[in-house]
Amino acid sequence: MCIAAPAHVVEINREDNWLYADFGGARQQAKMDLLPDVEIGDYVLIHAGYAIEKLTEEAAKESLEAWEELLEVLEEEDKEMEKARMADLD
Repeated sequence: MCIAAPAHVVEINREDNWLYADFGGARQQAKMDLLPDVEIGDYVLIHAGYAIEKLTEEAAKESLEAWEELLEVLEEEDKEMEKARMADLD
């Protein structure tokens, strides 16, 4: 399963119909076939290599905050599982 994630558009190559976006510090490339009116500075959802939806800045920030919260929960769960695994080894 793939999940679309918000990214901040930092570069556009209209000749080849690609955009480059920042996703949590990682640069990601996506096709613009579905969103030809995207501009640098916009926030978009990227799924399967395509920019599929343009977001308002507010919606993007809310989504990014939700991602951060989810990652924190998953990281905490990983730590708890590792503690339990280590306890089983004792």
